[in-house]
Amino acid sequence: MKALTVIRREYFTNVRRRSFIISTILVPVLMSLFFGMPVMLAMFEPQQQFRLAVVDETGRIGDGFIAALTDTLKDGRQKYLATLAPSQGAHYSAARDSCVALLQGKGLNMVIAIPAGVLDGEKASYITRQDRNFNVMDRFEDALSDAVLKERLAAEGLDYARVRQLTTNVELEMNQLTKAGGVEKRSFISEYGLVFFFVMVLYSAILQWGMTIARSITEEKQSRIIEVLLSTLTSRDLMLGKLIGVGLAGMTQLLIWAVVGLAITSSALPAIAATAGAIHVSPVVFLFFAIFFVLGFMLYAAMFMVVGAVSSTDQDVQQMQTVVMLPMLVPLMSLMLFMQNPNGGVAVGMSLIPVFTPLVMQARIALLMPPTWQIALGIALMLITIYFAVTFAARVFRVGILMHGKRPSLREMVHWYRMAR
Repeated sequence: MKALTVIRREYFTNVRRRSFIISTILVPVLMSLFFGMPVMLAMFEPQQQFRLAVVDETGRIGDGFIAALTDTLKDGRQKYLATLAPSQGAHYSAARDSCVALLQGKGLNMVIAIPAGVLDGEKASYITRQDRNFNVMDRFEDALSDAVLKERLAAEGLDYARVRQLTTNVELEMNQLTKAGGVEKRSFISEYGLVFFFVMVLYSAILQWGMTIARSITEEKQSRIIEVLLSTLTSRDLMLGKLIGVGLAGMTQLLIWAVVGLAITSSALPAIAATAGAIHVSPVVFLFFAIFFVLGFMLYAAMFMVVGAVSSTDQDVQQMQTVVMLPMLVPLMSLMLFMQNPNGGVAVGMSLIPVFTPLVMQARIALLMPPTWQIALGIALMLITIYFAVTFAARVFRVGILMHGKRPSLREMVHWYRMAR
């Protein structure tokens, strides 16, 4: 099969490109920094003690607020060194001004001023010099809210601990009836995350390598070498070779990224496995993930081949790429609809339209396994569409190889297709 020669040529040409090598190395590094930076920042967060003064006009909130600040640093020291300033009644404003003066003289890090109206909804004040630490502010807000709530309940003759126990929220655990008649636990968030991850990986791979295929075909049209190639092999062999060769290069890069990603996260693999077990993701879901990823990649790559076959320049390719990528956005925008009713008429219909099948069918499989005949029909329709897309691209390429200048219209492309029979 002469297409094998093209496959080898396209594969090794792409994997030896400088851009391939740089992106293969750079993407894992950037992803490691992206996910690891928050952890690193948390690890290197300065272990600082905060000196604060609490000015309490009510005379009842301050003690409870300070008692709630039990946080400690890694070395065991108290994180918040809080003092209660005498400030009831007419002394409130003077005490607040005195503490603000200490804050200005760097004797304090922050001041918490609690007015008498805080029990009726008036806002308390968080005064700081330069320590704009939102985590600290949130911690103070939670502690102050608890202290105020206790006083409000005590004024009504109610016990805070008992009220909190009685008003604990009830959580609903999502379960789903299986085909065997059993009930299994499901996680909406994890299922949505799994589907969204599949969509983004497929979208990124197609955007990068689909454009590579289209540009490769455009380059062939601009080169005189193509005339020699077509004298020894058919345009269909050339298109098929490019599709498989460039596709294998893309899969190689993704495989390298996956191996590097697993190596980087090896220490977290037990936790990941425990999480996967908790959300009950069937191995069949990952099998279909691989199948529909490959088919989806080939389908959209074949569509990019048509773009490359009718384009004369890279600018033409860039202008037409939106037409190819647009069908991927429709399932993405409708994802919540499929999540709510994966076996509804809209979901079933869209999952059998080849350009939507990779995303919609995978979403349905992850949520609620559809009937086998629907999965088989979706795969068959995708294979047929891939075949016709490659054939169409080959025929248009064969006739339009010497056509340059104005991009052909749809009517002209159909005419080229018929001429190449």
